[in-house]
Amino acid sequence: MYMTKKKLSVIHIGKKALELSDDDYRTLLRDIGGVDSSKDLDSNGFEAVMFRFHQMGFRSRWANDNFGYRPGMASPNQVGLIRALWKQFTDGAGNEKSLAKWLDHKFHVSSVRFLDADKAHKVIGALKLMTARRAA
Repeated sequence: MYMTKKKLSVIHIGKKALELSDDDYRTLLRDIGGVDSSKDLDSNGFEAVMFRFHQMGFRSRWANDNFGYRPGMASPNQVGLIRALWKQFTDGAGNEKSLAKWLDHKFHVSSVRFLDADKAHKVIGALKLMTARRAA
């Protein structure tokens, strides 16, 4: 899994905001993410590190935009991916309102914020298939 610059910057902002020493930061990465460098995190490791930062008091705008960490609900990564796939499928014309309308029609959920983790997985799969078909 490739870590985006945006995700790396969120991790480093969190490190700075929490005033973690380099040793504490590296220990956290090893214990929580299973890596020595944030560049080596996969999506699960990133989620785990961000959840730990959240527990320690760090609140990022990234988590707010993607509804934060809610047990049983779509993760911030899933929400972000759904929005990105929707933008890709609609050639950038899609917005929250059109996404909500599609979700309601296909999955009987009125908004992306109400998706549970299982349904979010199905939505991602459907959007990937739709995008692939459209590209072919």
